[in-house]
Amino acid sequence: MIQNRFSSHLLLILFYLFPLSSIQAELVNAPNKGAAWRKTMQELYKILAEMTTDTSSDQRFNAPENRKRIDKNTKKLVDRAHDLGNKVLSTDEDPTVKMLSQLFHDETKRAELALKSGNRSYARGILNHVSSYCIACHTRNSSGINFSSLPLEPRVEPMTKNLSPLEKGRFYAATRQYDRALDGFQEIINDALAPIERPLEWEQAVRFGLSIAVRVKKDPAQARSLVERVIGSPHAPFFLKQDALKWKESIIQWKDELSKRALSEEGLRQEAIQLTMQAKDLQKYSRDRAADVLYLRATAVIHELLQKYPEGRYAGEALLMAGMCYEVIRPLILDELHEVYYEACIKKVPYTPTSEVCYRHFEQSVYEGFTGSGGTFLPEDLKKKLLNLENLSHPKIFDKSQIH
Repeated sequence: MIQNRFSSHLLLILFYLFPLSSIQAELVNAPNKGAAWRKTMQELYKILAEMTTDTSSDQRFNAPENRKRIDKNTKKLVDRAHDLGNKVLSTDEDPTVKMLSQLFHDETKRAELALKSGNRSYARGILNHVSSYCIACHTRNSSGINFSSLPLEPRVEPMTKNLSPLEKGRFYAATRQYDRALDGFQEIINDALAPIERPLEWEQAVRFGLSIAVRVKKDPAQARSLVERVIGSPHAPFFLKQDALKWKESIIQWKDELSKRALSEEGLRQEAIQLTMQAKDLQKYSRDRAADVLYLRATAVIHELLQKYPEGRYAGEALLMAGMCYEVIRPLILDELHEVYYEACIKKVPYTPTSEVCYRHFEQSVYEGFTGSGGTFLPEDLKKKLLNLENLSHPKIFDKSQIH
């Protein structure tokens, strides 16, 4: 459905820029933003615990005693979505935050309207992926505060006991408690029967754990330990074991490259290009996941480049590479995130060869998304959007006949 087009981005940046009015002025003027940031995270931690648990089942979500809390938490998201772009809380210069702020507002508003109209099932569908969106943002790289020992509020603790091991792991990853998250994911991975009894949960734990080890921890040893357990699992799917063998090769190569990094704008650009090209060369077909470690490494470098040089010479290229990488690993991160980067690339460097390449990728992805057994049907507003982006993407040609 059209209204679900970008629902996967609902709360991608929830914990970066979700300001609380009571401390907003303090964040602008306080000499120690870290303390204010931690205070805000404590509050958001509680909201996420409530939302994650309340959306974990139809019965809980529709229980009369929970409706007031759900509606109140949803309203908080809508009220503060307007502040997403002002970077009150975050000093992160990565344009990802600003790019997705409007999507965040649109989707939280959609959830609120669904609740008011009585369509609670649709609202739950939007709100149910809270941790996924936060994970995608908080595991881009190692930037930000690591809340390794953030305590649960007493009245929230009983709620988290209702969550599955995977939901707990995702919850901790979403709230930047990476060590706790990894412990949770590894517990699932170490369960010899999980690949048989809970195959989807087991595979997700593998992929979430790998993402944290590679992009946040930047720890080849930790990533290799996780991969070795996949390879050694007697019940792991054959295809995943084959992918893991390639991941292991990439991790061994990565360990040898750690001391050779150049952190200048040019150095980060070259590293991102090299990793992206190595990943593409390793893939045998479009949905091949053997290059996931390389793509994860590439995105971490790309985000580092965008954070340090958001207005630099290679911002357009970085957005293009981000789109290309996320298009491959979208089942691991977010399904339509690549389109956001392609669109941002076109607007960042219009009328250039780079923007033209971004438009080709964007248009192809849109057509694929709206094509089914009955053909391709694009809504009128999307047709207009494509036309506007196409006009922005084509390089301008100098017409000598206009010289007088």
